[in-house]
Amino acid sequence: MSTETEALRAEIEALIGRFKTVQFACVSEDNEPLASYAPFVRQDGDFYIYVSALAPHTTCLKTTPVASLLFIEEEQTSRNLFARLRLILQCSVEEVGRGSADYEEVLDRFADKFGPTIAMLRQLPDFSLLKLEITSGRFVKGFGAAYTVTDKAFNQLQQIIGK
Repeated sequence: MSTETEALRAEIEALIGRFKTVQFACVSEDNEPLASYAPFVRQDGDFYIYVSALAPHTTCLKTTPVASLLFIEEEQTSRNLFARLRLILQCSVEEVGRGSADYEEVLDRFADKFGPTIAMLRQLPDFSLLKLEITSGRFVKGFGAAYTVTDKAFNQLQQIIGK
């Protein structure tokens, strides 16, 4: 991995590390867009959210299993609101079955990160654990500084050159 890629990867990880929740967009069966957010954890480069069936985004994510995640620099810290630091990730979505080893392991990570609320949520039958796996993405540092993302470890970043 080149020094530049290592530096970009560190910037991406630092940006993600600033957040406990992720903003995302999904699409309903009727092709209606929906924006939402959820607390998340990461494991092996994948993102996980724990969501209620009562939330419209859960239905969207289960019936049309794709999502676009957004991590974006806070407005207050941005030097230019037209060029905020951001990471946009296209993901496939898969439900993690209750009782599976991954389910328990990831929910333990949620408990470590979010505390006692998770113990209560674990008891609710309408909650589902969803795995969001990166399929592609884009990291934007500012004007003229955008990179494609092609892997979940952020090891393969290619600068986008305008025409």
